[in-house]
Amino acid sequence: MSHTALLLLPGMSLNATLFPQFDFPIVAAEFNRSAPPPERRMEPYLERVDELAAQPTWAGATRRVIVGHSFGGMLALAWLLRHACAGPARADGLVLVSTTAGPMFDAVRVRLAGAGPLEWRVGIGPLLPLWNNATVTRGVKRLLAGGTLATTDVDFRRLGLRGDLAVGLAGWRNTDWDARRAYRAAMEGFDVRGRLREIAVRTIVLHGTRDRLFPSATALGLAAGLPNAQLRIIEGAGHVLPLTHGNAVISAVGDLLSRP
Repeated sequence: MSHTALLLLPGMSLNATLFPQFDFPIVAAEFNRSAPPPERRMEPYLERVDELAAQPTWAGATRRVIVGHSFGGMLALAWLLRHACAGPARADGLVLVSTTAGPMFDAVRVRLAGAGPLEWRVGIGPLLPLWNNATVTRGVKRLLAGGTLATTDVDFRRLGLRGDLAVGLAGWRNTDWDARRAYRAAMEGFDVRGRLREIAVRTIVLHGTRDRLFPSATALGLAAGLPNAQLRIIEGAGHVLPLTHGNAVISAVGDLLSRP
């Protein structure tokens, strides 16, 4: 009996409640509580995705779609390349949301203000060594989590405020401080721009006009590099597009599954 399954890969410090509710069985990754040692490589995360893909929900599915947001989108690209889009990584569609092919901290340009097509953005690459210092990360965690290093699971769908800033602050409560450092280190060493042509999976790239981290040019470059991709710019959406504009994600998944 055939069935469809989705593999959901949320962004750094988030979880599956970032995504809308789908009518298909899902397998979802969460890396917010435990982390590999901080190092500039994706392999420890790829091994965890391998474990998820071994679950019957995904392994036994006849139709498969991967949905990756931000860090999860980078992870999706790296995982497809790891398996040459075959075996556990055989997919009928790929939805990439608010993400990049790397390197992450060169691509990020924080949006400080904007009006229409005019934006004021600043890069954060030079700040990374300080930002990822263990003492600094612990201190920020305590500051934003009410003075504690404890991790509290957050249901992002229940947040009163769902803007990029509000969700980012909630992500600090949702994530161990050392997991944040591991995420950042893995993203710092990530760059698959030269291998995008190897990913022939039908892809829809979603990007919001008000994304606080990535300018639209990042999504344009990503879609142009993939051989079978379509770019959809979502007016008014920010970096947490799956939470605020979930219908765009649902539509993308439906469109991929509707193609023979």
